[in-house]
Amino acid sequence: MDTVRRVPGGTGRRPRERRRPRERSVRDMGSTSHPDQPAAGRFGTLRQAARAASVPTRVASVLLAIEALTLLALGILQVLRGFGPDIDDVGRAESGGVLAIVGGLGVAVLAGGVLRNGASFRSPTLVVQILCLPVAWGLVQSGRYGYGIPLLVVPLVIVVALLLAGGLGPVVPPRRGGGTG
Repeated sequence: MDTVRRVPGGTGRRPRERRRPRERSVRDMGSTSHPDQPAAGRFGTLRQAARAASVPTRVASVLLAIEALTLLALGILQVLRGFGPDIDDVGRAESGGVLAIVGGLGVAVLAGGVLRNGASFRSPTLVVQILCLPVAWGLVQSGRYGYGIPLLVVPLVIVVALLLAGGLGPVVPPRRGGGTG
C-alpha cells in the first residue's frame, strides 16, 4: 500500500507528477495536415506539385516566379535608390518600391497556386497578365523595346500556357484511385 504524506490542510491525494514534454526532432514532426508524413513545408508540396504538373503549367509557373523575382528585385532597388541624394520625391520613390515588393509577393503566391493547379489562382493570374499588355504596348510605342518586348511576350506566353493547361472550363482535380466511377 502506498503511503501518502499528509499535509495539514491538504487533500490527502498524491501530488500530481509533472510530465516532461518529449523532445522531438525535426524528423519526428509531421505535417499539420498529414501528421503521418514528414514535415516538408510549402516547398515540399511545391516539389510534389511540380512533379505532377503538366508542361504548360510548369512553364506558366516558372515565368510567374521570374516575374515575381524581378518585381521584388526592382522594388528593393527602388527603395534603396529612394535614400539617394539625386531623388526629387523620396516619398514617391519609397512608396513605388514598396508597391513593387508587395506586387512581387502577390505574383509569387500566384506562381505557387498555378503550380499546384489551384482553380482559384488561374483567374487572378490571367487578370494580372492581361493588365501587363497595355503597359507593354505603351513602352513599345514610346521606343523602349528592351522593356516593352519582354513585358509583351512573357504575359502572352503565360496566358497561352494557362489556356493550354486548363482550357476555358473549370479545373477538375484528378481522380484518386484507378476506379471508373
